[in-house]
This record gives sequence, C-alpha cells and structure tokens, in this order.
Amino acid sequence: MDATQGRLASLRRRRIIASSLTLLAVISTVVAVQSVANRLGDASTATGWTLLVATAGLYLLSLRKKLIQHRLGSVSAWLQMHTYMGSFASIVFLMHIGWPIRGWFEIALATCFAIVAVTGIVLTYMSRALPKRLSAIKQDFRLELIPALRLSVTKDAHELAIHSASFGEGATLVEFYQRRLLPFFLSRRSWFYRFVPTGFTRRQLLRELHDLDRYLAEQGLQSRMQLAMMVQTKDDLDYHYALQTRLRTLFVMHIALTWSLAIMIAIHVVLVYRFQGTVL
Repeated sequence: MDATQGRLASLRRRRIIASSLTLLAVISTVVAVQSVANRLGDASTATGWTLLVATAGLYLLSLRKKLIQHRLGSVSAWLQMHTYMGSFASIVFLMHIGWPIRGWFEIALATCFAIVAVTGIVLTYMSRALPKRLSAIKQDFRLELIPALRLSVTKDAHELAIHSASFGEGATLVEFYQRRLLPFFLSRRSWFYRFVPTGFTRRQLLRELHDLDRYLAEQGLQSRMQLAMMVQTKDDLDYHYALQTRLRTLFVMHIALTWSLAIMIAIHVVLVYRFQGTVL
C-alpha cells in the first residue's frame, strides 16, 4: 500500500513539474513574441518557427517507439513529454494563426492541426480512463480474439437452447431464446453502442430471463443460469470490443492526420518564404 501511495505521489509530483515547465515555456514565448512586436519585428515569423520546432518535437514519440530496444527512457515518460509539448504547441498555434483565417489551404491546415490536437487530448484521457473501465470486468480480452470468442459463445448458447427442448419446461427457454436471445447473440451492436457502450440490453435480458424462473423446474433453472452467464460473457466481449475499437480508431486517425499535418506544414513554410510577406 505504501509503495502504491509512493508511486501516486511521485506521479503527481512529475505532473506538477511538467505543468509548471509548460506554463513557463508559454509565458516565455508570449514575452518574447511581444518583445519582437514592440521592436516592429515579424511576430508571426517568431511564433511560426517556435510552432515548427514544437511540432517537430512531437514526432519524437514515434521515433522512440521504433527504437524500443534502446535505453532512451520509458515510453510512458516520452508519452507524458509528448502530451505537454502538444499542449504548448496548441497554445503557440493559437498565437500564430491570423484571425479570421483566409484561404482554403490555411483553413485546411488550421483544421487539421485542431483535429490532431483534439484527438490527442481525447487519446490522453481515454488511455488513462480505459484501463479503469475495463478492470471492472473480471476477464481481459485481446481485441484480435474477440470475434472468435463471440462466435464460440453464440454456438454454446445455440446448443444449450436445442438441448433444452429435450425436457418439458425447456420449451419456454427455447421460445425465449428464439425470440430474444438469438438476435442478441447473432447481431452486432449498433454504432451508438460503440460510441457509448451501456449495460441496458444486458440488464433487460437478464431480468427477463430471471422472470422465467416461475415456469422452470430444476433442470430448466440450470439451463437458464447458463444462458444468463453466456449473455453476460457476450456483453463483456461487446463492451471490450467497443472500447478497444474506439481507442484504436482514434489512434489511427490521430497518426494519419499527424503525418498529413507534417506535409501541410512543409508546404506552408515553402509558400511563406516563396511569397515573403504572406503569412498564415
């Protein structure tokens, strides 16, 4: 317990230090840019080069992941640096762009930067919140194995329903399975569920299954409990799949737009120096 508290205290201390350094960097940039403007210099050029250096620093995380075998610090530490550097770059970006933004290319560049920044913020939140939400489920599932596991649970439920037809009160279970459970096991969850996964369907089906107890004898009750466990397993798999897919999709979007942003920034720099005096 003491070791856990020590790690949490160390983590809070590192976050305070990183936040303070980020704030100091922002204040220093604001002062430097204001000083340039007071001397009738080009403040846009100053913020532009600052933004370019900060944005280039964000790509160091991708380089660190490729050099996983080298001792260059932990990936988690680099991820924290990436997060705070991204916050600094976002603030400098707001200082750099001119309002209102003119030109289709400038609008596309600003939009791409904004989406990359927002997806980065969401990814940071999800990477911290997702493990806590998934830890509420007893069993962990790898994303690649979930489709096969769902198929296995579906087959087991179907076999159990067919077997239930062999005893008298089992007809009640078979009818309920065909009417309510079969669509649940066979169908994919809605897009809304993938964005906002809830346990509403699970609780409803389990409640309806429990209501069948009055019509079932001992053998039927055992089958009903097994079906209830399969419903829970299927719902757990769907929950894992929804959260992990959402995180992976957002990560792919973030990476793809990041490299698109790099190309657009390179074009922007060339255009600025090609037509000196035209700034974003």
